[in-house]
Amino acid sequence: MLAAFCTAKEKIEVREVPVPSPGPGEVLLRVRACGICGSDLHFYHGALPAMRGIPLGHEFAGEIAALGEDVQGFSEGQRVVVEPLLPCVTRGFTDLCAACARGDYNLCSRFAEGTLAPGIGHGTCRDVGGSWGEIMLAHRSRLVLVPDQVSNDQAVLVEPLAVAVHPILRFVPEEAATVLVVGAGPIGLAAVAALRVLRPGARVLVLARHTHQAELARRLGASSVIGPSGGGPYHEIAAQTGARLLRPLLGPPVLTGGVDVTLECVGSARSIDDALRLTRAGGVVVLIGLVSVPRGVDWTPIWLREVKVQGTFCYAQERVDSRAVRSMELAMEFLASGRIDLSPLITHRFPLTEYRRALEVALDKRRHYAVKVLLEPS
Repeated sequence: MLAAFCTAKEKIEVREVPVPSPGPGEVLLRVRACGICGSDLHFYHGALPAMRGIPLGHEFAGEIAALGEDVQGFSEGQRVVVEPLLPCVTRGFTDLCAACARGDYNLCSRFAEGTLAPGIGHGTCRDVGGSWGEIMLAHRSRLVLVPDQVSNDQAVLVEPLAVAVHPILRFVPEEAATVLVVGAGPIGLAAVAALRVLRPGARVLVLARHTHQAELARRLGASSVIGPSGGGPYHEIAAQTGARLLRPLLGPPVLTGGVDVTLECVGSARSIDDALRLTRAGGVVVLIGLVSVPRGVDWTPIWLREVKVQGTFCYAQERVDSRAVRSMELAMEFLASGRIDLSPLITHRFPLTEYRRALEVALDKRRHYAVKVLLEPS
């Protein structure tokens, strides 16, 4: 089979590798479409030595090609998506860690232990592979069936939608609030759509860098979009929230007032700095965007205005309407019911063998008007 590997900084190779056999509790999946995620681009730019030799990719739709032992409730040919995390149950543990036992398997303490090689999920673990290839393995506990009414294109977007669903359910209050979404890439746009369903009374403001992103944010239900033109985010947020815009002796402007909750979906130092300054005293900034070491961030609002900073990672088991449901299952329900339609996010698609062109498009969103770029391995 073909699979794509990051072999060095900004170097990808597609080569043939043996087809794996599913072990107990595993299924072999044939990948039909996969998405290029921002984390894939981080790995591409960084090319961490530990990542070399591991197929990239974790957003995908596929079908079951073969079943391992002890796999019940599934059959060959069924379409599925995979919750790509690899917590206790996927690693052979029956005595779950405390986080997995309460349903917060995104916080599992054993991502480097058990029967699998170290790695948080697909695309980072050499034993299961990633979706930038034709075939991959997955544990039965991570599978989510794709209903007939959900296309493969839509199914690819279940994972990024779940990334948005989880922090909204955990950290955005149910009562009407003003929520700022910083960034209008796939996760930010998915957050806009999820807010409209999960928090319909919220006022949703969006900071969008590119014009085509701003248009999609409006289409998905944003109350107001602050785009690349205009007076800038500080003036706009002040005007829309009734906050006062002040100029300190040192540093950028600050607001007295601002939004109640900010979902930071970029992960850059500037976006985090803006998020802290645009959030009201006592408000919450939720860090969704992938970030490593944000140099140059002014943390003053945290102590001066008691702004709370909340991290979030992937997805978990949620409590919704008195039932326990996984974030990805809920995201699939939204797509299947038609309550959310993320198909406009898909702007480009390429065969796996044209990965160089796909990366070029994904890395230059302004020039190519790209949002979500898909690879089709087979």
